[in-house]
Amino acid sequence: MAKQNNILVVFDLVSTLTDAGPRYVRAFQQVCAENGVVPPDEDEILAMLGNKNLSEITDLFAGKLGQEQKASFMDSCNNTCDALLNRPDWHETLYPHVREAVAALHQHGVTLGIFTGTREDAMENQLNYHGIVNLFESRYRRGKDNARDAGKTSDALKTEQLGAIVAQFRKDKAAADVCVVIVGDSSADATAAANLGFAFIGFAENDKKKDRLEKAGVKTIISDFSALDAVVQRLCCPNDNIPQNPPRRSAPNGPQS
Repeated sequence: MAKQNNILVVFDLVSTLTDAGPRYVRAFQQVCAENGVVPPDEDEILAMLGNKNLSEITDLFAGKLGQEQKASFMDSCNNTCDALLNRPDWHETLYPHVREAVAALHQHGVTLGIFTGTREDAMENQLNYHGIVNLFESRYRRGKDNARDAGKTSDALKTEQLGAIVAQFRKDKAAADVCVVIVGDSSADATAAANLGFAFIGFAENDKKKDRLEKAGVKTIISDFSALDAVVQRLCCPNDNIPQNPPRRSAPNGPQS
């Protein structure tokens, strides 16, 4: 891809770039067991990550807790999850070819951003843990603030985050004529992209996730990040000209109403 300074690619973090899902599952299962709640199966929780927030997942598996009890339960989940990342016996990886793919886009002059339902401090910790924080400029990173964003559904939060990131990018470039591509692994990611009229690339590391994305109406899906560069080029500059966003549709590459 030739250098393109008017392209913005924004990635979801957990289960898109980082294979962090098992850590979130382990933490939730552990806190459930500590509170006398039968821990749900790993696949049940993994299917919800990115589509439901922790509050919704807690309600589903732990029942309707009192306000203080629920706050304590969720704090324990967050603290346990954070602590696992710092344990010497815990090993977490990026998905194959993620590092090479994002580095190549960065080298080509593409601006990279992050949007995630993960807390902002936990987002920064993950990016530092994997040594990729410098590839994503801080003004194009948005995580969750538990006080500010309490009660927001995943798709509403991510729509808000993407809107803020793209507005900042357009302001910095002093141009509305930019190409924006969103990369994520969940239907909530696809919905957020569709809400704003942005092209969406779904990432599915296995057939089960691919099937879920296809059922959500996602048309462009990759299973390996080695394909990302070519797909971004096809979406943004098929003739290697000044990048243009694909024509806006009500739900581009996302769930159809």
